[in-house]
Amino acid sequence: MNALELKNDIHKYVVETDDLTILQQVKDLFRNLTSEHAELTDLEGKMMNIGLEQADKGLLTPNKEVRAKIDKWIAEKQA
Repeated sequence: MNALELKNDIHKYVVETDDLTILQQVKDLFRNLTSEHAELTDLEGKMMNIGLEQADKGLLTPNKEVRAKIDKWIAEKQA
């Protein structure tokens, strides 16, 4: 995957979600990455690398599917 393809994938995920928590986290991540003082903890770096490896292998679940599972789980818990 080249840089352009990766940017397009990231853009797609951002555009497809209306989840304000996710959008704020993405914004914060980019803000922190561009900050001179931004440093990831060892755990954050490991978790990010795991996520990137999974993405490279195509092991992703679309946000719509995850939201549907969460909504179903919440509905079952409230019943």
